[in-house]
Amino acid sequence: MRSVTAWLKERPPAARTRPNVRIPMRDGVELSADLFYPESDEPAPVIIKYYPYRKDDLLRGLTVDRANYYAAHGYVTALLDVRGTGASAGVCDRMLRLQEWEDGYDAVEWLAARSWCTGAVGMTGVSYGGYSALLTAAQGPPSLKAIAPIYAGWDHYDNSHPGGMWQTSIWTGAYNAMMTALSGAPPAADAEGAWLEIWEEHLTGNEPWLDTWMRNPMDGPVWHEGSVRYGLEDIRAATFIIGGWHDIFVSDPFHMYAGLSPDVPKKLMMGPYLHIAPNIGAPGERVDHLHEIVRWFDLYLKGQDTGIADEPPVNIWVRGYDQPRARREGASGYWRSEAGWPLARATDEAIYLHPDGRLGATAPAGGEGSHISYAYDPAVGVSTMGLLTGFGADTGLPLDQRRDAPGSAVFLGEPLETDLEVTGFPDATLYVSSTAEVTAFAVKLIDVHPDGPWALVSRGIKNAAQRNSRTDPEPLVPGEVTELTVELEATSYVFEAGHRMGIMVSSSDFPLVWPLPQNAVNTIHTDTDNPSWIGLPVVSRPDSGLPPPEYRPAPPLPEPLGGTDPLRWDLVEDLSGTEVSVVISMGGDITTDNGARVDTHLEFKVTTDRADPANSSVEAGYRLDVNHGASRTEVRSSTRVAGSSDSFHAVTAMEVRAGGKPHFSRTWHTSVPRGFL
Repeated sequence: MRSVTAWLKERPPAARTRPNVRIPMRDGVELSADLFYPESDEPAPVIIKYYPYRKDDLLRGLTVDRANYYAAHGYVTALLDVRGTGASAGVCDRMLRLQEWEDGYDAVEWLAARSWCTGAVGMTGVSYGGYSALLTAAQGPPSLKAIAPIYAGWDHYDNSHPGGMWQTSIWTGAYNAMMTALSGAPPAADAEGAWLEIWEEHLTGNEPWLDTWMRNPMDGPVWHEGSVRYGLEDIRAATFIIGGWHDIFVSDPFHMYAGLSPDVPKKLMMGPYLHIAPNIGAPGERVDHLHEIVRWFDLYLKGQDTGIADEPPVNIWVRGYDQPRARREGASGYWRSEAGWPLARATDEAIYLHPDGRLGATAPAGGEGSHISYAYDPAVGVSTMGLLTGFGADTGLPLDQRRDAPGSAVFLGEPLETDLEVTGFPDATLYVSSTAEVTAFAVKLIDVHPDGPWALVSRGIKNAAQRNSRTDPEPLVPGEVTELTVELEATSYVFEAGHRMGIMVSSSDFPLVWPLPQNAVNTIHTDTDNPSWIGLPVVSRPDSGLPPPEYRPAPPLPEPLGGTDPLRWDLVEDLSGTEVSVVISMGGDITTDNGARVDTHLEFKVTTDRADPANSSVEAGYRLDVNHGASRTEVRSSTRVAGSSDSFHAVTAMEVRAGGKPHFSRTWHTSVPRGFL
């Protein structure tokens, strides 16, 4: 393998840049883009990366290498700030709204019409940038010929309310605090002085995104604006989807791929990664995904036959058992090509839950009263991890699932005689009852090692009040048996011979989702009339008959642009009481190629109470220090959301210092009925 020093010498040269290009929108508001040009002066296609993460400093530090890479391959890259963020004018009160995609349409067509552009435009980006590519494409801009969304969601409500539960980390605490802080810092100074007016507009006009999330607890139009699920049929751009098995959006790439029109060229790559791009990703084998994206864009933006259209359209990493650890290097498994999704050769097989804790191929023979009951423990779920994956950390892999067994109903199969592959969407059909009107059922598919830790294969959760509708929830009738379907995340996993398959059922996934408020004893019915079972897509013939993908290995990781704060991830239990907390601390600093220095730090704490789960809370603080040379700004933001039996109460605060002196401060208060969350 080449040394890091050798790779640094071979890195693409810094592209020619043009900062702060103003792009007019249909309503007169101007967005700001930084352009990165190839060496040649000949017209070139444009690749847009469209984010609310500040192209003048934070976003630039994260993406400049990729912009230089695309420039070296003959593309102009536009780093574009979302309206109301960074150096773009206007205001922003929530993420992923229709206004952004109409703006995206206008930006695509404006850039396509420049003399230095061939008229062909592509879009790519990770996470929010992936959402942006998909949702702009759904607006149908004629010049947008191809997109490559990476780690993006397809259903905004389900992403923020998985199974009808409210996510605690991204959607209530840390992300809200981060975005509030990012909106408080100024753009880089410009000669005309427009940056001061834009900064003031952001300070006085932007609102915390948390307010909209809290006021829309059920699915509806606000969530649909950020959901490509409702616009897939309108996408005509060639679409290359990249996902990760350990990402926060595990199932979304498969839903998007399957939902795109068959007339649209499409490709799917699903690798062994957390929320980190495949060329720098963890824990799995790093590959040069930028090379694959360039091959895709060369075909659909330049008309060059790169051979990518002749290759199998679906490439997945088939997972194997890895000893559970929050952080690790390497992943068991292998790459495999497929002709489509779902796999035509997968067969649906049922395994049944038995009242003695067994899994069986046949339904239980017990009569009425055959069941397993457990007490709802709101602190169950800490073994799932996952909270850091949305922040690009290499930590967040699931832990040993035995940690959550005491608060779960556990069902185990017999040791397997041969390897067993499960590829597709597992699901659970449970017949349940509860002593509470509002409760949830979380289902985990587990690989039980004969001599070691239990590994998480797939999971899903369902708020039983949303068993029939995401818009019109219904309380349970205490004691009444109800059928409930829980869709688990997509997976491709091989259970080895000698291992056992396990199912764990609980009623919490803390701290990923907010605990429901009512204490309960929940029951899984396993009698002849109410046979609870798990559906598994089993692949008995692993060989697809297609050659596996030949991805280029990623180059060695480049030297970091700055330092990293020590990562803290603590589980804290009050031994004299009943409170349980997860505490996270992370951050670092970067110095970008344009001289900006950015220092960030996040503090996050989520707490629940085993005796009173209604009394759960989230606290987050974010520090953002930005030095553009001409301006030095310090922003401090905080968020606290506290629950009660019938309400949620939130406080978001921001303080801004400029040049070492107080400049701006504001506090927002939001209280809403708790409803069925």
